[in-house]
Amino acid sequence: MNITVQYLEGGTHTSQISAKKAREHLHSAFEHLPFNIVIAGWDLPEKVVEACADECVAHHAELYLWYPLLVGHGAFQPDPAWRVVALNLQPVSGYKNMPEFSFICPNKPQVCDAIIYHLNTAIAKGYYRGVFLDRIRFPSPAVYADFVSQFGCFCDACSKAAEQSNLELSLVRKQLLELVSTPEGKKIIIQTMLSSSDDYQPVPTAILLKRMLTFRKQSINKIVRTTAEIIMSRGLKVALDCFSPSITPMVGQDLTELVKYSHWIKVMTYARAYGPASLPFEIAGLIDWIAKPGTESEYEIVKFLAQITGLPLPASRKEIQEGRLPSSILTEELRRARLDGVHNLFAGIELVEIEGMSQLNSKQICTDIEAILAGSPDGLSLSWDLLHIPLERLDIVKSFLP
Repeated sequence: MNITVQYLEGGTHTSQISAKKAREHLHSAFEHLPFNIVIAGWDLPEKVVEACADECVAHHAELYLWYPLLVGHGAFQPDPAWRVVALNLQPVSGYKNMPEFSFICPNKPQVCDAIIYHLNTAIAKGYYRGVFLDRIRFPSPAVYADFVSQFGCFCDACSKAAEQSNLELSLVRKQLLELVSTPEGKKIIIQTMLSSSDDYQPVPTAILLKRMLTFRKQSINKIVRTTAEIIMSRGLKVALDCFSPSITPMVGQDLTELVKYSHWIKVMTYARAYGPASLPFEIAGLIDWIAKPGTESEYEIVKFLAQITGLPLPASRKEIQEGRLPSSILTEELRRARLDGVHNLFAGIELVEIEGMSQLNSKQICTDIEAILAGSPDGLSLSWDLLHIPLERLDIVKSFLP
């Protein structure tokens, strides 16, 4: 069983860590659990990266760069005009206005050029053996329970790219604005995005949406392929951070295609955390979007989502938000990833305690690991920052390894 860990998430909160402290903490973690891959955050001081690289060499592990592809970060401040444009023709606001969740459009040529330039600069020193591409997606339409302000992209570059597939985005937009005006239309949108049935065929009023979803996947596939080819040309491996399989269509991720451009894929099988990309957060956002005054009961909405996704969801939104999903969902999500063709599959599992976002206990962690192992992944990806994972939780993981 391969074990990966993400370490020192990029940003101001880790930019001041000393190389000595970074190495000492990593060394202590290695003593608890032998990692195969350490994924170091973006924009870290070179001495910190060098210290992590030396520690990885000492423990026969590979060091990867953790790189957020379609958002800004310290060394890469995108032009605001590059932002994804939503259904309301306004730039999509990032979650809590955070730059690391403010997405830029993959179809703008200058976006690809800028990404490649900054990525080449980041890997030029030769410390890394691979690159872990994160934020390879469109914004989730479940954020803020507001599809109209989050679903995109409808910018000029996307309109031109869509025309090559005989898709007119102005017609897509017109159809969607009609659908979002009624609870029934909202449910049609969700069913078209997330139906787990291979036999599902979109109703006439959602055919353009189905084509839009395909276009979004093609857009993400293209920029990931271009980026991956450049990384591989430098002799480095490529790994991808993807949504949990049941909800990848919401953000334009196509696991069947993305696997062609990577050495391995981590799926964010987060069933306990309440934050962007976790199952509780995304599903609760959809519940809130449908559950407007005058609509059916919350119970009926949750029942609808369970039926559409094929997941055994708890009966209430509160249970979902609190991360009380059955562990069997983790096994099912890994099964779906295999059906999507992911052959080198890593399962993400939360081990970090965050007030108001992720409340964990040893018993729950053990139950989740057992469910994940039942899905036969090729590895575990401990999430999401080793710096904040209690070391005793690494011992729990180790107890499940052969």
